[in-house]
Amino acid sequence: MRPLKALLLVALAIVLLGVALFAWVKVAPREVPAGQPPLLTLGKDSLPGFRDTFNAAENRARILVLLSPT
Repeated sequence: MRPLKALLLVALAIVLLGVALFAWVKVAPREVPAGQPPLLTLGKDSLPGFRDTFNAAENRARILVLLSPT
């Protein structure tokens, strides 16, 4: 019976961690430092403007990070 209790405790901890992570993602502030352009979510309508802004900085180092939930 003791291993079952340990397994349930681990499962509860994982669920609580998932709930906390979900809450943080939904409630966390979405601000950037002063002087930095706002964050951008790419879509069909925003891609041309992003491309122009990205290409305008060709003489500086640029980093593009793509994150996917899957």
